[in-house]
Amino acid sequence: MSLNNNTAELRVKSFYYSLLLFVIVLPFSEALVSIAAAILFLQSLLFQPVTDLKKSLTRHKSIFYILAIFGMYLLGMLQTRDFALSMYELKKVAFWVVIPLGIVLSPKLSEERFYKVITAFCIAVTVAAISAVIRFVFKSAFGITDFRDISLISHIRYSYQVALAIFCCIFLVIRSSKESGGFKYRPAIITMAVWLVLFLFLLKSITGIIAFWSTVCFLGLYYLFTVKRKFNYLLVVILAILVALPIIYTKSVWDDFYNVEKLDPQTVDKYTASGNPYTFNFDSQEKENGHWVQSYICDDELRKEWNIRSECKYDSLNRHGFSNRSTLVRYLTSRGLRKDSSGVSQLTEADIKNIEQGIANYIYAEKRFSLYPRIYETIWEYDRYKATGNPNDQSLSQRIEFVKASLEIIKTNIWFGIGTGNWKAEYAKAYDEQNSKLKEENQRSSHNQYLNYIVKFGLIGFAVIMSMILIPVFKENQEKNLLLWLLLVFIGIANLGDANLETHMGLSFFCLFYSLFLWHSTEQIKNFTFQENTNEKI
Repeated sequence: MSLNNNTAELRVKSFYYSLLLFVIVLPFSEALVSIAAAILFLQSLLFQPVTDLKKSLTRHKSIFYILAIFGMYLLGMLQTRDFALSMYELKKVAFWVVIPLGIVLSPKLSEERFYKVITAFCIAVTVAAISAVIRFVFKSAFGITDFRDISLISHIRYSYQVALAIFCCIFLVIRSSKESGGFKYRPAIITMAVWLVLFLFLLKSITGIIAFWSTVCFLGLYYLFTVKRKFNYLLVVILAILVALPIIYTKSVWDDFYNVEKLDPQTVDKYTASGNPYTFNFDSQEKENGHWVQSYICDDELRKEWNIRSECKYDSLNRHGFSNRSTLVRYLTSRGLRKDSSGVSQLTEADIKNIEQGIANYIYAEKRFSLYPRIYETIWEYDRYKATGNPNDQSLSQRIEFVKASLEIIKTNIWFGIGTGNWKAEYAKAYDEQNSKLKEENQRSSHNQYLNYIVKFGLIGFAVIMSMILIPVFKENQEKNLLLWLLLVFIGIANLGDANLETHMGLSFFCLFYSLFLWHSTEQIKNFTFQENTNEKI
């Protein structure tokens, strides 16, 4: 029984509007994303007989490769010892079923509607970015103390959306050059792309920035080796700069951190201007901005002067659970001031507020729009971890412990892994065997998607999952789909720094655009090539 024209149009519109809803709420709300995913799936089942569902599945058999990824988690339940946790894991990765099926069972999008969905996504991400900047500028009014909280969803996962929106803007600009009247939209699209690039660095997600930067380099290499023209030396120079620039910048921050003042125990000043003795710990390697933290300290003067200037008492804890004393000492050190009454008296009212908020280095407050503090913080965490072995409450240090535990588990479960739902018990055992200083509440699985797959499903399961993601690209003749490859390269790199495909927002984002690009890309995107001639410039 064939569908009448009204029903067919209703199906097309229900799919189109459910996609629009999905991409619009994606940067704003995890809860709304769950609702949008459910709507997308349910609308694909409405208004069509079972025979048409079978035709859709037969036409796009590649869907079964993607469904097989969820099947790996089901197969992993054969080893499950914690049924409740295994069911929680299945719930987290259900997007592998819900979103691809919702898209493959729906009617083909027209070219115009495909681009409208992409445009709506870019606009939604841009609006969310503007909202984040407002929250950042007026962070006190919003009760924000950490830059990671300026976005409405996870700042890491949101950075992925920003990066993809930038790449989508590139294709929208290309399209605008090919359609009549499209030129009038180009300035707005280019402005949006430039703004999102700037915002990506403001967001300070190291994982997102590295993945974006690397994908841009991939795009440059793709252009270099696919355009049939004389070797482009200028592009080679630009790519070399793109590779060298982050290395040089990071090296400069590293040098600033480790270029420390020299202190001679025999010649240092022993007393403050008021005649009180300083204390020194020459064995301590703790440093801030090239100055030693545990030097030139006079607690009596610090306590007296600080308690005069602040209601947050010297010997109490701040809102983050750290002592005001330690924050004050580190902050004074970062300013190059001695830790005595004279040093405290030189602090401004802004400095006092920073310390009260738990900010331990002035660069975190004064270089808010720079990537410098984020890189500095990472180096500081590595330095403290190397000196003390304590990884707690430090992003990089904890990730190192996660990786160590993962490798320990993999050593004894290399081929088939530990199965679904067993990771908590296995990681707890690994941390215990390694005598890790990581607190129990901070013990997690690896922030590396590939290690997570190997831990759970072994090398064999890992190879299967990677194959299930890549095979559909070729089965659907999408090997020339540059937009799809940019998504795959970006997520492929980002997965080295986080388990994105086992998080709500990471997996929903990937499944949506992977499925959309795989089955609904326009012919222009599906067979994309850079062309250079006198009539058409890209």
